[in-house]
Amino acid sequence: MNKTKLLNAIGLAYNSAKLIKGEKLLDSIKRNKVKFVILSTDMGASQKKKFSDKCKFYNIEFIDDVLTVEEISQACGSTTIVAIGVNDINIIKLIKNNL
Repeated sequence: MNKTKLLNAIGLAYNSAKLIKGEKLLDSIKRNKVKFVILSTDMGASQKKKFSDKCKFYNIEFIDDVLTVEEISQACGSTTIVAIGVNDINIIKLIKNNL
């Protein structure tokens, strides 16, 4: 796993508006507008369960054991981002290649 390239891919997704975060993410999961979700390793247990259950129910691939809140937030240039969703297939391939 190349964490630097992974964080750069997330930053690229954020800058190209192919990334969804926050409360909009849950709505996007329900509407199948997201194809891949990244959950932070240190988010709250109830929050993690909520996101992972939604992803499982709607058959959306997710990972939850790679990045911390701080790393995701730094890659996006924001503060306290605990979960992100990506809706572009090419960026998803880029992220998966760096896992």
